[in-house]
Amino acid sequence: MMMQREWLARVGEQLNRLAAEIEQLGEKLCADPEMMVRNLTALQAIDAIAQQQQCLARIVTAEEMDDAVAACSFAELKERLLAA
Repeated sequence: MMMQREWLARVGEQLNRLAAEIEQLGEKLCADPEMMVRNLTALQAIDAIAQQQQCLARIVTAEEMDDAVAACSFAELKERLLAA
């Protein structure tokens, strides 16, 4: 049976993997300049999702989760976590 820290490490790995996949998708979409111009807001949302996933990965894998939340660079996510 795995310990909680091991599960959190695995969750963090998957969050980082998904963030990388989302970033790659955004890069592919940005390769088409016309599509990029038409969908700039959606592409920014894709980037924000990837950033939030990376922040969550850092939090769940941190020794001190409180410190990792405080260091989260995505202000909206930090506010939501602290308000919960």
